Amino acid sequence: MAESSNTNAMVSGLKVSDILLPHPSLPNSMCLGPRSSESPAHLISCEANRIPFANQNLDLTSWADCLRAWPNPPEGWVAWYNRVSKTHYATWETIGIADALSLSLSPLEKNENILKTIGYFWSDALNCFMFGHGPMTPTLLDVTMITGLDIASPSPSAFKLPKVPFTLSSKTECTSWGAYLKRYMKTKGPVTEREHTAFLNFWLEHFIFCGPSLAPTKNYLSLAYELAKGTRLGLGKLFLGEVYRSLQLMSVKLFSQRTVKTGGPWWFIQLWAQLYFQNQIPDFPPLTTCTFPDTDGREIRCTSYGQALYGLPGSRLIPKEAAGWFQIFFQGLSNPLFFPYTESENFENPVSFRLDSFADDASTRHLFSIMIRPCFLPVGMSTSNRITKPGYESYQPVIAARQLGLGQVPPHFFLHHLTASRAELPDILTGQRCYTFFDALAIPIPNNLCFTTTTDGFETWWTMWKTHAFRRALGPSLKQLDAEYDTTHQEQDGPEPKQADGSPFTFLPPAPVVLFCRNSPSLKQVIMQGQPISPKSASKNKASSGSVAPRASTQARKAVRKVAARKTLKRKAPVQDNLQRFTSLLAKPGGFKRCDPSSLLTFDPESIEPAAPKASEGPSLEMVHGPLQRLKALLSSSIEILVENPEAIKGILDEIQPHLPMTLRVKLWPAATLSAFKSGVQSARQRITLRRAQLPLRADIAEKCQRLNEKKTALDAKTDTSANNAELETLRKELESLEEKVRMTKQLIQEKEAFIARSREEAQGLTADLKTDLAEIRELSGQLVTGKDEDDEAEIAEVDRIRADALRALDEFLQKNLSVEDLTKGYSRLCGAENTREKRALRRAGIRRGNSLPEGEIDAIAIVIERDIISIIIIIISTIYTVITTAAPRHRCSNSG
Repeated sequence: MAESSNTNAMVSGLKVSDILLPHPSLPNSMCLGPRSSESPAHLISCEANRIPFANQNLDLTSWADCLRAWPNPPEGWVAWYNRVSKTHYATWETIGIADALSLSLSPLEKNENILKTIGYFWSDALNCFMFGHGPMTPTLLDVTMITGLDIASPSPSAFKLPKVPFTLSSKTECTSWGAYLKRYMKTKGPVTEREHTAFLNFWLEHFIFCGPSLAPTKNYLSLAYELAKGTRLGLGKLFLGEVYRSLQLMSVKLFSQRTVKTGGPWWFIQLWAQLYFQNQIPDFPPLTTCTFPDTDGREIRCTSYGQALYGLPGSRLIPKEAAGWFQIFFQGLSNPLFFPYTESENFENPVSFRLDSFADDASTRHLFSIMIRPCFLPVGMSTSNRITKPGYESYQPVIAARQLGLGQVPPHFFLHHLTASRAELPDILTGQRCYTFFDALAIPIPNNLCFTTTTDGFETWWTMWKTHAFRRALGPSLKQLDAEYDTTHQEQDGPEPKQADGSPFTFLPPAPVVLFCRNSPSLKQVIMQGQPISPKSASKNKASSGSVAPRASTQARKAVRKVAARKTLKRKAPVQDNLQRFTSLLAKPGGFKRCDPSSLLTFDPESIEPAAPKASEGPSLEMVHGPLQRLKALLSSSIEILVENPEAIKGILDEIQPHLPMTLRVKLWPAATLSAFKSGVQSARQRITLRRAQLPLRADIAEKCQRLNEKKTALDAKTDTSANNAELETLRKELESLEEKVRMTKQLIQEKEAFIARSREEAQGLTADLKTDLAEIRELSGQLVTGKDEDDEAEIAEVDRIRADALRALDEFLQKNLSVEDLTKGYSRLCGAENTREKRALRRAGIRRGNSLPEGEIDAIAIVIERDIISIIIIIISTIYTVITTAAPRHRCSNSG
């Protein structure tokens, strides 16, 4: 480890002792470096006016679409989370995404007044907010404490992520998150790798990075697939890099006066701002008393800072409140909160980083060393994304040491001097070395470290910054935010900053790109310069130099040398360029007067080299004037004569050498040795003569080379397969899409076939049940009495009519033809032995009176007879009804048969 650390320190120029500095007054506390002893004037000149609030009109309507990408859970997400977590929650805990995933269970209210004003204070040069009380920025400590994401594992790289073996629907097929969820969320069976990948892709795109498309994309599909396999990745570094990049894109939009539609993890910026500015929020609750919904929707105690902050109320855009927040950010706080994690022991998460057991937990101290170490944060997980390509953002915690519990010193922005502050990465090798550039720089953290928020010499550095950057009046800016704001006459611009000598301070014109250290070499140059040649590659070079391959033509070799020379000039370091410019100035007349070499040196030359003694006065000009004139006449001859006979020059120099100043002696003495160049001069003259004689040959060679170049161009056109390769890749993608459709169609066919087979089996069972039920119904139907009540009633009425006719005929006959005696006899026969008393009365009455009875007695007899006849008729009717009812079922059965 020590050897690796030393190698890395040599490459980067940064040492462990430059980062962790002893505190001047607190024995168990530390300051965070590297420390600067230079004035920040140049940095302020380049970057102060590039902070948006310093030069931009404040227009909150330009943020209309910026916050549309917001991580609220759509309908069905919680159910999908419950389904997948039953199988993969242990994996989530292992790879460090369980805490961040739990945040997706709750909606988050948007605080537009904070978000639409805080962005105006972002410096994309230093990647920090420049508030009135000092610089602050989201750090890796904030990412760990709020989200719990992993920062210790290797950083993910778009070039190293594997290809996903299956495809998901594109944005054109799933136009919304709801459609995406319905397509990939299953309700039965095990959670497949494909479903798990689709779930994590949903989470990364919608809840974590909040892409501006507001719909599913494949930007993070490979990353989701790698996480689904259980691979540990430094997702926390990628997340912070995306936070920085979103704010940088916002700054570019503001500079160009365009609507901000960047998307990005603005939800994290809101949580971060609410945490650090909690004392400015009315009725801010104690975070330990906040609640968070579980998977069943019940409110439970929060287990992390992220869950506690998620429950805070939001606010829609109100111009007066927005102006109030802008005033807070501009003026700063008299007692700012730099370290808000003093109550971390009350939360169970994150498990991997425990401030309450800092002294005893080596893992926590290791993570803290990563948090305070500068690095290059990864950005972009898709090589096809047009907005965010794979690249890096600079992480310089030295600007926010107090947020890490360390002392703040005047910061030295080492990364800016090393390379560009941000850039896209061209290939896998550069990306791998970029993200691991400082990994070998292990920083030992003392276990008795006491956290502090003090400063050491920082006030002077910041006072100059604040004087220059916050020199404009606050009132006009608040008026732009709130039209009803009353600007008082006391709110005026401050005095224009001046240099130390009283001259006006010069600001560079605002630009949408970082100006500070803009000429620093690219990261690829820095990486390649710091890589030693391995023995294997050296042996290859040696072997290739000893090969006996045929030599190329002279013209081709010269062309190669020219191209190599141009590349070498391009690769020269800035110091070499400065040296060349200095040399050219010296070569010009008066160059010494216009350029002081000490301005190009980083040290005082007199500190290492004593001043040269003054030269003694030389002889008078008259003593050497004659010899010098003769020497001048000799040197005026042609070079061919001088190389043949340089003795005369040597004799004159020997004569006057002691009387010449040293500088002139150094210049004249080589002229006495011209005879040594005789053969060279003669050979050069001969070559010149030959070249002039070979002009036709050169013209012929040039013509042939031109034809050869044309042929080579034609050959390149034939062998250039880039267009064909691109078309081939397109066809392959189309083939993959078609194969996926075929696979899906086959799966649908299998499902339909299985459904049809099940339907047939169910139909057979239903048919058997139907036959059984039908037989039972037939059996029961046989027990039913068939026919209609109307028909039976008609039949009874017909029989009753016969009875009535018989009765009527009987009454007529009795009234007309029967005598009283006959009636009596008939009555007696009918009545039998009953009513004997009445029978004897009638008989006595008939004997006494003959065949005739009195009228009253006849009526009485008629009444009695009528009464008895009615009884007889009732008996007859009952008999007839019995006969009829007995015969009716037989009649119905015969009808049904």
